[in-house]
Amino acid sequence: MTSTPEPSVLITADAHVGENTDLRDRLPEQFRGQMPLLVDAPGGDHDLELGGKRIERSSRKRLSSRDRELEFRSDPSRGTDLDVRIRDMAREGVDAQVVFPNIALNGGGGEASAEYSKVFARTYNAYVSEVFDPQSERFKPAAMMPTDDIEDTLVEAGRCIDEGFATLFLPCVIPWQPYRLKVWEPLWSMVEEARIPLTFHVFSGNLAFGGEFGDVANMSDERRGRAVEHGRENRKHAEQFETVVGMAAGMAPILELTASGVLERHPQLEFVVTESECGWLAWTLQAMDQMQRRRHLYRKDLPLKASDYFRRQGFVTITDDPVALNNVGFTGADRFLWGNDYPHDEGTWPESRPMIDAITDALSPEDARKVLAGNAARLFGFDLDYLAGNRLQQGEFRE
Repeated sequence: MTSTPEPSVLITADAHVGENTDLRDRLPEQFRGQMPLLVDAPGGDHDLELGGKRIERSSRKRLSSRDRELEFRSDPSRGTDLDVRIRDMAREGVDAQVVFPNIALNGGGGEASAEYSKVFARTYNAYVSEVFDPQSERFKPAAMMPTDDIEDTLVEAGRCIDEGFATLFLPCVIPWQPYRLKVWEPLWSMVEEARIPLTFHVFSGNLAFGGEFGDVANMSDERRGRAVEHGRENRKHAEQFETVVGMAAGMAPILELTASGVLERHPQLEFVVTESECGWLAWTLQAMDQMQRRRHLYRKDLPLKASDYFRRQGFVTITDDPVALNNVGFTGADRFLWGNDYPHDEGTWPESRPMIDAITDALSPEDARKVLAGNAARLFGFDLDYLAGNRLQQGEFRE
């Protein structure tokens, strides 16, 4: 593999594939009803089907032509038809994708059983491996990890590493088993030895999308019950900028892995925080250093400055974030990977070109190549020689 890609090679480190009936049919029969499924709704949006019941999810708003292109609303394969994906990639000149689940991002954090989460992860990983294998030079699916029982996690992680997955996907937040606990040590060691990155994708696990930032562990049983009741009621309401809060949750794994000493104990462990934007990164790094210095009596002693661990081992994706570009003198650019969040509403596909141009305008040519292709190629194992020699040119369509 080459470390000097042709400048216009583009790799998105954040793309998605939808869960479809083909995937559901591969689950053992007793688990199929627990898998949420997007189904077409009147007006062109999606409702949710769960346990044989339709759950109203559609906004019921008038959809623009652009809206209809997003969220797999016009793709019944839900992103598994590779000819459609490649055609869509060519519209922006994107050459390769790292691929994550869609609504299954939070599959390990909802009300489904631990056994379902384990079986679903195994079935999903086998399915996406099969779907994307014919174009493995262009697509690197992330392997979903079950997280309720660490033994299940280790079994699935080992299997996926052996099968050649480029990365393991974990939720940003697991409130009942946070990453600072020693129970996770065998996984950190396994991944470090395998020399593949972890990815923490936002909107995953049991992440509260409200703005309360509550500490459930220190609530009384009565108050905890009220929180659950109001949380369920909130599902009926329109979004209250949950996507912004979800992005901010990208701070969580950085804080946990650094403060608990995981990154100190495992210096070869690399990780990516995905779909989080990164205007918050400069503040987070300086705030960690500040608290490390000022609260030194109560903090775990670390040999390095807290921010240096991220600069050594962490990465974060950038999509459309002028604040992050403004702060690049502080954070550096070699920790960024570009992602267009294909094909989500909050992403930039198929209109990413102005954002790509902003990155190239703000950075040196060398740093721009790292952000737009080089960093992702090194982390996830894309062959830049192949991609440079088999470009998907902007405006090229494959019908």
